[in-house]
Amino acid sequence: MNKKLLIVVGGLLLASATTFAQKAKIKEANRAYEKAAEEMVKASAMSAGDPKGFNSDAVTEPLLKAKAAADEAVVNAETANNADAWFAKGVTYIELSRVPKFADKKYYNEGIEALKKAFSINPKVVNKEGAENSIFNAGIFAFNGALGELNEGNYDALFKALNTARDAFAFNDKKLFKDRKDRDTLLADIDYYEGFGYYSKKDYPKAITVLEEALKNPITQGKLDPYRILAFSYGEVKNADKQIATIEAAKKKFPNNKDLEADELNYFITQGKETDLINKFEGAVAKEPNNSLYVNNLAVLYRNMGMEKNGKFADNASEWHKKAEDQMKKAIELEPNNAIYNYNLSTIYVIKGDYVANKMNSLGTSKTDNQKYDEMVKIRKGYLDQAIAALSKMESILEPKLKNKTINPEEKGYLFEGIQTMARIYAQMNNADKAKEYNEKLREYEDKF
Repeated sequence: MNKKLLIVVGGLLLASATTFAQKAKIKEANRAYEKAAEEMVKASAMSAGDPKGFNSDAVTEPLLKAKAAADEAVVNAETANNADAWFAKGVTYIELSRVPKFADKKYYNEGIEALKKAFSINPKVVNKEGAENSIFNAGIFAFNGALGELNEGNYDALFKALNTARDAFAFNDKKLFKDRKDRDTLLADIDYYEGFGYYSKKDYPKAITVLEEALKNPITQGKLDPYRILAFSYGEVKNADKQIATIEAAKKKFPNNKDLEADELNYFITQGKETDLINKFEGAVAKEPNNSLYVNNLAVLYRNMGMEKNGKFADNASEWHKKAEDQMKKAIELEPNNAIYNYNLSTIYVIKGDYVANKMNSLGTSKTDNQKYDEMVKIRKGYLDQAIAALSKMESILEPKLKNKTINPEEKGYLFEGIQTMARIYAQMNNADKAKEYNEKLREYEDKF
């Protein structure tokens, strides 16, 4: 009996020693992690917030030590179901994601999986110090990583990173970050980029499925790109009815958006229905001649019909230009301080200037052609001067709104594009000082606002 008892007690002592050793690994991981966290604070201060400061050995050595200890703890039978072990692994991997030289490892994917495992073992781990920040950071790292994968065309990695970000922001059935206003926006963006990823991958049916679901979200409904990508996807699968329905739904939400106007025109051209679109717009203006929005839309349609396509203007381009100018002037008469209408008027003059430049380039070198060229130089300058005048009016309306922060995103886009256009026009007019002024203004505004 005594001999058997000694054997059993010895076995218990051996097991206890093994368990203690593995729990010591958890403590080792925690201590190394804490040391790395301290060094990260120092590195951030010394590098003025530059992430490259985290590449230092002072940061990476304790982090890698914490990683090794946590990795060992989670694979050992004694601590494989220990929430603290998985928590240590999760937070360590997520902090490793912060280090630029480890970016290719995509540690955030394993990090969030480890924290999910810890939570499944003991839900109270979310109450640990730093748990909430770590999980949210995992989502941010994964989301940013996903955008990088999208740019590189790495679609499998893109979808994996998006799922990691979704798991992070929706942690614990969306309960963890329920009080954060940005959570729902981030989740909506993840859904959109998933759809955009499938569109970029040319898996159009899947893109349609994802984006249709995404657009049920009011947050996504407030953004232009999901509508456009869904419409493009319908176009790729030859579903013309849903394509135009999506464009029209978007136009109701974004009535002055020039990209949607172009999308609509391209749709009707592709379908061979340009006349139908013109009749539709002209009919709307005939019914409500004082509706400035309808008049503007008709002017933009005329303008687009007269635009250069594949390096050439249509034979009747000048007729479209005249119609566009007349309608846009009427829209501005109805609403003089509408910045977007003034911007649209400027584009008509820019196009008219390009039309003249196209004619100039086709002239020969005869005396007669040289005289025509000189005359056209003056005509083109007149159009560009008119474009500058319209853009200056737009600038005078929107610039104060930008500075007092009452400008909306669409107006901001028009202002920045208008400033960029002014810089280009001045450059074409050989006014280097004004071109420099507007280029510098654009850079300043992009940095500040």
